[in-house]
Amino acid sequence: MLLTLALTLTAPVAPPVAHVMAPLERIDDDAALPSIAYEGLVERYETAYDAWRAELKEAEGLKERRALREREPAKLFRPHFEALADSGSGRALVWIIEHARKLEKRKQIPALKEELYGRLFKSYLGAAWFGDVIDMYTKERRDVSAETIEAMLASALERTEGDARARVLLGLARYRLAGKCNSGLDFYKQLIKEHPESSSAKTAQREYDRLTKFGMGAAPPDFKGETIDGDEISLYANRGKVTIVDFWGYW
Repeated sequence: MLLTLALTLTAPVAPPVAHVMAPLERIDDDAALPSIAYEGLVERYETAYDAWRAELKEAEGLKERRALREREPAKLFRPHFEALADSGSGRALVWIIEHARKLEKRKQIPALKEELYGRLFKSYLGAAWFGDVIDMYTKERRDVSAETIEAMLASALERTEGDARARVLLGLARYRLAGKCNSGLDFYKQLIKEHPESSSAKTAQREYDRLTKFGMGAAPPDFKGETIDGDEISLYANRGKVTIVDFWGYW
């Protein structure tokens, strides 16, 4: 009671979790949830999370802290994000994946991610935000096997075209290179050739150039400058000679 009174009287502190959750808990029919925008649900979760953190910070004693941890807002909001996902929101599935460690025990996380990523790759490959999903998926080496990731991306490549295919090619290039496999460079080149006007191709070109022109052991690009006597000098003019380039300046 004293804690609730203190939270009420101190304006800067976020409202208690139960107060923030009340509007959601009054929704008895999940069919009404599609009208709630994903962004709005995320905003409510973040407000509830801030309130929960404030309560946890003020909690006294181990027993009270344990009770509060059981009411971590992600667990309370999960049914609402699941209902939103079932109504056709792919980003609600992404939210569940991002909060998997708050929602499931460690041993159950791989199975959960396998199911949700499967739904995402089946239904949302063409979404403009799906590039972020591919980036997430290719970094899931702890919870998803390399063979599964390769198979999923290969299947996605066969089923996509245009910008969606370009995003998959970019994901494959990054995934292969992260695994120290130079075939990732081939996916960069394939992407740049097949989809030259796509934003993914422009990103691929920058990353390809950085790896091939500025990586260890790569030939540097030519550049020109002036000597202290005003004569022009270029890097390639010294080709075949030992050249030390010293960068310096004033700050």
